[in-house]
Amino acid sequence: MSVFGSINWSPIYLIVALIAAAAAAMASVLLFIPSDLRDPVLRGYRATRRRDALASSALLRLAWPLVRLCTHYAELVKATAWKEKKSLQLRNAGEPIGLSPDEFLGLNIAATVGGIGISLLLSWLMGMGFGIVIMGAFLGMMMPNLWLGEKAQTRLAAINRGLPQALDLIVLSMGAGLDFIGAVRHVVEKWSDKKDPLCEELSRFLHELSLGKTRKEALEDLAYRAPTELVKAFVANAIQAEKRGTPLVEILRIQADVARTKRFQTAEKIAGRAGVVILMPLMFIFAATVLVMFGSLIVKGFRGQLF
Repeated sequence: MSVFGSINWSPIYLIVALIAAAAAAMASVLLFIPSDLRDPVLRGYRATRRRDALASSALLRLAWPLVRLCTHYAELVKATAWKEKKSLQLRNAGEPIGLSPDEFLGLNIAATVGGIGISLLLSWLMGMGFGIVIMGAFLGMMMPNLWLGEKAQTRLAAINRGLPQALDLIVLSMGAGLDFIGAVRHVVEKWSDKKDPLCEELSRFLHELSLGKTRKEALEDLAYRAPTELVKAFVANAIQAEKRGTPLVEILRIQADVARTKRFQTAEKIAGRAGVVILMPLMFIFAATVLVMFGSLIVKGFRGQLF
């Protein structure tokens, strides 16, 4: 029997061990903090994202000093291709927590360090082998990337899903006498979920117009922040309508129909793949059902006791 196995780990001892581990981690962070380490000065959209994320998550506030420390050293890493790729993913995800590519790399390092620390603590408390440390480091390294990929995919899908209805409402508002900008503002004001990605992007579009950008520049920025095929087509048609002087309401009505058709086609493709994906689980369920119903007969048949 191991030494750790002979110890009675009561909840009090476990809490004391966790507090000691947290204190040791904090001391290590303070020991390696450079003297010139400062939080970056953020403005605009990224600053709002950072403030809201830190205000809503106590865990993030607790871990942020470690993330800032790891970011300081991540800035020294010249992984240009990796950082450009993550910059695109962060843009598609809506710049969560206001992260830059260097800060996301720092988050990766901090998560890896945290995974190693938690797995070492579990290994010490429960007498597990070194394999759990490797698993903890792997999970800590992969979780931020999985989170970012899921965030980007969910955001772009939500924008595609909400665009046809938004265009319909804009067309109705323009038919009631509003211009394009007034119709977009009316739709944003009446939007029920202000945290919806499409609502946020349309709000940023209106905000950029109020700052002095032209409609063409604001629309191009919208297509850059939400680079889906539906948004790109909507922006291209709106810019062409402005350039040629054609009625925008008719173009938007056609664009809404096209966007809705594409969404239905995508849903049909997903539904078509669902039958193939579910085939393998159904085979296992069928085999289990056969074993439950005829298991005794099969066993008797193998033993020669069926007749």
